[in-house]
Formats: sequence, structure tokens, C-alpha cells
Amino acid sequence: GLSIRSVTFFFVVIFLSGCEKDFDISPKDTEPVLVVEAYINNTKPDYNYVILSKSQTLANNDITSIPVKGAKVTITAGTRATGREIKWDRHSTTELQEIPITGLSANATGGIYTDPNLLADPSKALKGESGKFYLLEIDIDGKLYSATTVILDPIPIQLSTGRQFTDDDGIRKGLINVHFTDPDTLGNYMLFYWQNTKDKNSFGWGSMGSTKRITFSDEENNGNSIRLTNNQEFMKGDKITYYMAHVSKEVYQFWDSYNKTIDSDGLLSIPAPLNSNITGEHVTGCFSGLAISSSTIVMD
Repeated sequence: GLSIRSVTFFFVVIFLSGCEKDFDISPKDTEPVLVVEAYINNTKPDYNYVILSKSQTLANNDITSIPVKGAKVTITAGTRATGREIKWDRHSTTELQEIPITGLSANATGGIYTDPNLLADPSKALKGESGKFYLLEIDIDGKLYSATTVILDPIPIQLSTGRQFTDDDGIRKGLINVHFTDPDTLGNYMLFYWQNTKDKNSFGWGSMGSTKRITFSDEENNGNSIRLTNNQEFMKGDKITYYMAHVSKEVYQFWDSYNKTIDSDGLLSIPAPLNSNITGEHVTGCFSGLAISSSTIVMD
């Protein structure tokens, strides 16, 4: 079965850290924070979803999060008009709902919003397109929140086996290299996710594990052939799929700040700022547009 931890992987971290936009958590705060984890991608309609949660307050002496149920959540596609203006196509608006998710109990799916067409007609389910912008709008009891993101062009990747070794228990293991060519235009940012077929029953980008993610920015290495090696060890026979997401600088900065937060010590005393792209009061999180390319390899 699936664990709800798979889909709410950064709620507690965000609760303990600061937020650069509109809200900064400190011991004097008593207002719960709305946490938004939202994705739109070009290849996996079942991985386009929004998770809404409210953190407990420090006064409650509890760092768990409460799912936000019954919200109105929509995603609308748009195109660049002139300058920075985006023309939104209201005919494209999709309203997401709290529908059952295979492997999760009804209680566990509270606060997780997906396209109901995933059940009714998967061929019509919400799917992002390269070059388009997306508007996320959330209405919770009359309180409004919104965010915009873009899906860029996917960049092909290839995989190869890296260093191989035998561990202290005599088990043969190895590392995986990710290869891609960075475009010659400056300002490309990548996030990487991987999934072992052993974990095929998990749900969501978060189920792929924050400690297993690597990132790339071409600010100091533009237009070159890139090889990145994940330090995660795989066993002989493991079948691994890597997903590389070409993302905007805004999305990259959020997840980079998130990774730095979970890697830091003393979160309460030295909070790391999170670069949220969600607008509204007492809110943090990210609406992430992911231009996905993928490749699969079997560890030999």
C-alpha cells in the first residue's frame, strides 16, 4: 500500500523554515500557514496534482499538517501575448477534485486534488504542453491564492552505469550517470527524480525521495555536455527510470532552497528561506511546471 508520507514530503520542513514571500515563521506566530505543493508536467497526467495543507502553529506544540479539504482548485492554460502579459484561455480551465487515488485510503486522499478525468476518461486528463503558461487558482472559504508557472522544452537524457563495487555484505552495487547536453542559451535549470520499479506502487513526485534528487544550473557551465552522477547505490538487476525536469529559474530556486533547508541543522534557530511563488496571505509552497524527459536503465 501507499503511505501518505509519499505525497506530503515537504510540509513539515516548510513549517519549520522561513518563507521569503509575505510570511516568515517565527515563535510568535499563531496563524497556520497554507502549504501548496502543485505540479503540471508534459508527460504524466496522473502526476499533475495539487496538495493543500495547513501547518499547525507552534503554540499547538505539534508540527503535523492538516489536509485542506473542500477547496476550489483550477488550472488554466495560457500563452505569451505581448511583453510580460499572458493571455489565459478560460475554455481550457480544469477544475481539480479530491478523487480516490489507487492505494491510498479515502482519509489519506483528503487535500489531494487531481483531474477527475483520470478516472472518467484518462485520455482527456489534464496534460501540460511545452511553451505554455499555467495559472493555478485556489479558493478556500473565500480566501484566494494563485500562482503561475511555465512548461519549457524538454531536454533529452541518456543513462549509463557508473562506478561498480561490492559492499561489506558481498552485494554487488553500482551508481548511475545521467548525460545531457545543456542548451547554449544561459539560464537553464534542471531537477532530477528517479524511481525504482520496486517502488512502482508509490504516488507523486515526492515519493521519489528528496534525498535522492540532484539539481543542475548552467550559470557556470553553459552549453556543454553534462554528466551527473547520483550517489545513490543500486543493486544488480534494479530497473531505474530517471526523470529530468527542465524548469524555470523561479521553480529551481524554490526547490534549491527546500533542499538546503532539509540539509541544514538547527532548523528552528537558523531557518533557511523558501522562495515561494504562491500569492496570498499566510501561504508558502510552489506551483512547479516540469518539462519532463526520461530514460530507463537496468543495473548490470
